[in-house]
Amino acid sequence: MKRLICKKCGHKETIEDINLSINTKILIAQIPRVREKDGLHIYPLYCLKCNYITEWAADPNNNSGKAIGGVEYFKTFKINKKFKQYFEFIENDLVNRGYTKSETIKYSIGWIAIIVGLIAVFN
Repeated sequence: MKRLICKKCGHKETIEDINLSINTKILIAQIPRVREKDGLHIYPLYCLKCNYITEWAADPNNNSGKAIGGVEYFKTFKINKKFKQYFEFIENDLVNRGYTKSETIKYSIGWIAIIVGLIAVFN
């Protein structure tokens, strides 16, 4: 399981970015609902791009036969008051986060290219 997908709008993010990056568009609340028949923990994924919740569970061995990249997806629905309260703290904390290691490298390379370009223009 390397990526999670919003089943409403199709936005994908790596696990590294989710809940850790200032740029994330997908959040996960660590408040699962437990399916009674088999005890499966199903987590809500909140997409900030489309404001929909997608329920998902890890299924790395595709035991269900329905897993996509080690994840089985369930219901997708517009966020409601119940789920909004789960994500309020996580969403408000985004501005206090930094960049992940891969984002730092990516943006550093971009700034280097801009600086080299400016030096070339003004010399």
